[in-house]
Amino acid sequence: MPHLVDDSPVGQRRQLGAAMRSFRKEAGIDRDEAAELIEATGPTLTRKERGESKFKRQEIEVLARAYDIGRDDLVMLLELAREVRAGTRRGEFPMFVPLKSRAFLELERAEAVEVLAVTLTLVPLYFQTEAYMRELWLRSGDLLAPERIEELVALRKARQQVLAKRNPPTIRAVVHELALRLPVGGPTVMQEQLLHLAAACDLPNVEIQVQPISAGAYPGMDAAFYLLRFRNGPAADIVQVHGHAESFYRDRETATEPYRVAWDRRKVAALDLRASKALILEAATRFEVATGS
Repeated sequence: MPHLVDDSPVGQRRQLGAAMRSFRKEAGIDRDEAAELIEATGPTLTRKERGESKFKRQEIEVLARAYDIGRDDLVMLLELAREVRAGTRRGEFPMFVPLKSRAFLELERAEAVEVLAVTLTLVPLYFQTEAYMRELWLRSGDLLAPERIEELVALRKARQQVLAKRNPPTIRAVVHELALRLPVGGPTVMQEQLLHLAAACDLPNVEIQVQPISAGAYPGMDAAFYLLRFRNGPAADIVQVHGHAESFYRDRETATEPYRVAWDRRKVAALDLRASKALILEAATRFEVATGS
């Protein structure tokens, strides 16, 4: 029998599997118990959840009932599975944003080996302090209730745990100097934030570079994104692009390539690691002066 090559988009397969794994964890069902429901072995389900093989429609429907997945999420899962099977190129449609957001967070937490972060006016989310986060959501213009803000803070703090997990991904960030100068929350909040950011520079799995204002225009100056990288090469890269009100996602190699190029150009144009940390500490000192400390 000839060897059958699975030529469906690896990014879509990986996201579908990650979303299914996330729903399973949320439902509190272990791998082997879930595998029995679809008459498979635990390792087989693991391969499906890693995107190494495809989920069948019937398997998704059976597991959706066990995981108590809502109708809207089930529709997205089935449509994405259909596109994976067909090898079509429609997987970036807006209807998939909630599902891909779930998958992105699961992949970031469980499978990514490297994260490339580019930010413009904000400190990268992995290094934000609680006070800084609260101020961002308080001033977002969305008139969020205090309870919702605290919920968002808790979710982001949970996302930051990726820094301290066993075998964490390498996080490489290029931050524009504007993020160091913008007084989010005032001098006290910013001084705390910048000292926290400077401390993160010393973590063994973190590299932070600053793009200085003095350099003027620079490559990719209109892009802010987070790019996840995996062990099986750039074909599996997934990009979360930050827009005004929501994020969108890129998961095809041709669609993620411009972000890899943008990252490389930004990295070369930014200050080196030592100079970047020095600039962060200098900005923190200016806020210290402003507070009168």
